[in-house]
Amino acid sequence: MRRIGSNIRKQNSDAKSHRIVKNIIRYTDDEKPRNDYPKKIVSPSEPSGCCTDENREVVGTTKEIDGFKFAYKICKKCGYALKFYFPASQGTSEAVQNYRQWKRYMAQ
Repeated sequence: MRRIGSNIRKQNSDAKSHRIVKNIIRYTDDEKPRNDYPKKIVSPSEPSGCCTDENREVVGTTKEIDGFKFAYKICKKCGYALKFYFPASQGTSEAVQNYRQWKRYMAQ
């Protein structure tokens, strides 16, 4: 007999650095824009002319995954949402530095 959850393996740090981050934004034109953060955000599929930095507000808190900081931003007028990644600072983690090295290698 197997225990419940015995098929779940703990991930090592290398597997964690390559995991896919779930996006809570759902782009559709069939529904009205809605902010149900942190569960989901319903957004129009295309940005409008009103979507400028002045009209976008940060929803929730800034999160960090493997050294990459991001937040969700929503336009106050039309409701268009996006996942905004903050520019990296000089004191980045080793995971970010390895990722950048890998991207440079892949671009060659």
